[in-house]
Amino acid sequence: MLEAITLKAVNDFFQSSTNQVDELGHLDKQIKDLEAQARKIKQALIAQGVGKYEGMEYFAEVQHYDRSTINPLLVRELCDEELVKQMTQVKAVDAVVVKRLTA
Repeated sequence: MLEAITLKAVNDFFQSSTNQVDELGHLDKQIKDLEAQARKIKQALIAQGVGKYEGMEYFAEVQHYDRSTINPLLVRELCDEELVKQMTQVKAVDAVVVKRLTA
């Protein structure tokens, strides 16, 4: 009898783990699908230009700003402050900030 309980417990554990993995897989797919939808909406808002856009419950603000980055591989090699300044790259960034409107 003890052996049957142990086998049942092991079987239940693996069944539960399998269900959790499948659930996680389904959630991951849903998240990716939702993120793809959000990217399309953000791209549409960015195409309309910088500014604030209001819905019924939320507003979105399209922003444009430059972001400076440094190439870390070259920094490690050269480690000279003047060279770091010369290697700094500026990239244009479009961002959408979404916040709930206060009631």
